[in-house]
Amino acid sequence: MSKPRQKFAQIVHRLRNTLRSSFSRPDAKVAASELAMNQVAKARSAGRFPKFSQWRQLPGILNQKERLLALAALVLVITTGTILGRQLLNSQRVEVPSVGGVYIEGLIGSPQLINPLYASTSDVDSDLSRLVYSGLMRFDANQGLQMDLAESYEISDDLLTYTFTLRQDAKWHDGESVRAEDVVFTFAAMQNMEYRSPLEITFANIIVEQVDEYTVRFKLDEAFSPFLSLMTVGILPSHVWDDIRPLNAAIAELNVKPIGSGPYQFEKFVRETDGTIRSYTLVRNPDYYLGAAYIEEISFKFYPDIPSAVEALRNNNVEGIAYLPMEEVADFENDNSTQLVFPSLWQYTAAFYNQDNSSILTDDDMREALAYATNKDLVVGAALSGYGNAIDSFILPGMLGEHDGLDVPIFDQMTAAELLDAEGWTLDEGATIRTSGDTPLHITITTLATTELIKTAEELKRQWLEVGIDVTVVGVSSADLQNTVLKNRDYEILLSGELYGIDPDPYAFWHSSQTAAPGLNLSGFSSATADDLIETARDSNDAETRADAYQELQELVAAEQSALFLYQPYYTYAQASKIKHDGIGQIVLPADRFANVHEWFIRSRFIFQRGTDNAENTAGIGAEEVVEDVLAEGEEAPSTTEPESTEETESTE
Repeated sequence: MSKPRQKFAQIVHRLRNTLRSSFSRPDAKVAASELAMNQVAKARSAGRFPKFSQWRQLPGILNQKERLLALAALVLVITTGTILGRQLLNSQRVEVPSVGGVYIEGLIGSPQLINPLYASTSDVDSDLSRLVYSGLMRFDANQGLQMDLAESYEISDDLLTYTFTLRQDAKWHDGESVRAEDVVFTFAAMQNMEYRSPLEITFANIIVEQVDEYTVRFKLDEAFSPFLSLMTVGILPSHVWDDIRPLNAAIAELNVKPIGSGPYQFEKFVRETDGTIRSYTLVRNPDYYLGAAYIEEISFKFYPDIPSAVEALRNNNVEGIAYLPMEEVADFENDNSTQLVFPSLWQYTAAFYNQDNSSILTDDDMREALAYATNKDLVVGAALSGYGNAIDSFILPGMLGEHDGLDVPIFDQMTAAELLDAEGWTLDEGATIRTSGDTPLHITITTLATTELIKTAEELKRQWLEVGIDVTVVGVSSADLQNTVLKNRDYEILLSGELYGIDPDPYAFWHSSQTAAPGLNLSGFSSATADDLIETARDSNDAETRADAYQELQELVAAEQSALFLYQPYYTYAQASKIKHDGIGQIVLPADRFANVHEWFIRSRFIFQRGTDNAENTAGIGAEEVVEDVLAEGEEAPSTTEPESTEETESTE
């Protein structure tokens, strides 16, 4: 036996004998422990603690049972240490976005005028313009109205003058700085009839003047508190548009090869032989003033209709589509490659009563009975598959002036029946329709012939029949709705949606001046008190004053029961699961889904933070160490190879 092994064996032998003898006494367990510790202490004090070369001899000295126990103890120590170590490491490891990745989305239609002067008439143009251009203000899907190109602004006490100071780090995609002259040019172009911008009426009678290189002033002829919300319109670079005649602006190449200051810039498009743009590619703007986007490239493919786009998503030709119909949602709920996002729309759907066109609806109790006979939750389920909120007013949840205590009828068929009985509309035994004398109780609902609205109307018909009301549903085309139904107010009940802008100004929907076409006061509601409340809110910049006015206005409309408010729909957006973001809370227009696109990411990395207990604090690069780069699951994008019959055009920048 070697000398190290012999010496180690002697130590183990002495320990083993001591332990065995100790266990033979009643206090063996305690004594054994004490003696063993004493032996170890003596060995250490004498400089005889086993060295590594001696520990290596341990397996040969121990018997089989002792070796198994020692091995189990060693495995336990290693396993526990590994688990604790990983937990300690993970507690200091934070996932943060990293630059890279491609996202491909399908849109309905084709881009033509990617230009803030014209984009409002097309969802496709609005989507692309939102990515390319910036406004003085911007709509944040989670925080509402925020400053964008504006670094600060001042509003005069009379609400007639708005002065904006521009941030000086904003640049156009060609490298030039954004200045006040660009803002003046943009609004002058909107007001110039030769440009033929649909925004001409919106900004008429507003004076726009440059104060200095980075300051611009707007002067209004009357107070208008929602004015700030109009400042989200994109700004054009005057230095590239100055040389284009206003009459030629709509046909300029800059409309499809735009230069903006937004988070993404034009890279290329692919055009069919007939001139139609088939796909369009944007790349991140590295100089974006709010922080360069993480996703390297966003591409769009265009389809003639919704079914074609849905089929492209189903076949993985695109990774998301701008709008997924409610009836298609169920097919993608379990699709791991697709995530469904449901931001709420600042839009409501209601049944508007035209009392001038129906003697039945002039009766207050009849309108109240219809409200009691309506289960709004069932309407939301039937029309929206549950993707919406039942509402009782035209001021929606989260809006300025939301009224939690509004006194409105709650679904109760018995109360509805009692009201109808009291008005002389009786239900004979065995009959399904109420009558008054020989006159049956009959109402017609007119609506746009879309899937959602027809389903809503049919559900109202079903529910109202349960209390003895006969209903006919009439679906009309968009052209007939505009040219006949709305123009002539040719309906008894109009089932329709109304859409707000960023600021929930109810003027267009409830002011008495809007009762005739082309106004949108669809129920013909008229009240001098209501008009005063609407105008008070428009003339004030004080949130409390406006909220109080809106709440009182809601009480007036609820008391009159001029309309039956049904639901606020969600916007169903299908997007690639690989895209990470903080959610999309609410939108006004579909393009608002891109409000925080610069914060979306596909790739990420883990960083190890030293010297901090806050896992969310990623500041201080010196205290961080990159642990691991992570690619999103399924990140590889679908093929973008195009047929040879197409023409590819790239940016010359």
